[in-house]
Amino acid sequence: MNNRKVALLLSILLLMSLDAYSQSSWEVAKNEDGILVYTRAEKGSAFKSFKAIATLEASTDKIIGKLKDADNYIKWYGYTKTSTLIKQEDSVQYNYVETKFPWPFANRDMVYRMSIKLHHSGVVELSLNGLPNYIPEKKGIARMQKADGYLLLKPLDGKTEITYEFHSEPGDNIPTWLANNSIAELPFLTLRGLTEVLKKN
Repeated sequence: MNNRKVALLLSILLLMSLDAYSQSSWEVAKNEDGILVYTRAEKGSAFKSFKAIATLEASTDKIIGKLKDADNYIKWYGYTKTSTLIKQEDSVQYNYVETKFPWPFANRDMVYRMSIKLHHSGVVELSLNGLPNYIPEKKGIARMQKADGYLLLKPLDGKTEITYEFHSEPGDNIPTWLANNSIAELPFLTLRGLTEVLKKN
């Protein structure tokens, strides 16, 4: 193999490694009240994803109970205007959520398929998959085009470490700078709200 081919191969490998690094490079966006929020750019999307981590003074079962109670998300889930449980099966349920957006933009909504899986380690994984075509669009509300993520609940001697990772495509005409500059607030308000509601029950 001549030097030119070697140089080309090394260049390709370098670009591949840089691309892989960019996908896994989280940056701290907020660190407050025991809640650490990271954001990162996602390949193929103009909108960033987030990952939030916190330790809650509650068991995994108690937290799962709140997460399954979709009718009451409005009490603690960040920027939620309305929320409804549509259908519930054994370890899967379908939740409708309308998310508040600042004027002059329309609110967004989505039906989420939430599935619960218990790992051998005791960690509980709740997968969240947006289903944009599950119900007809509603007048005056923009349907999100993509919304997927998960929550991991790791038991820690009576407490629970929660990791919340998510990426969405809000659709319509939301400026990317607006969404990306405020993305850390949603998981922060959500985990802070969950902490407060757990203290009351």
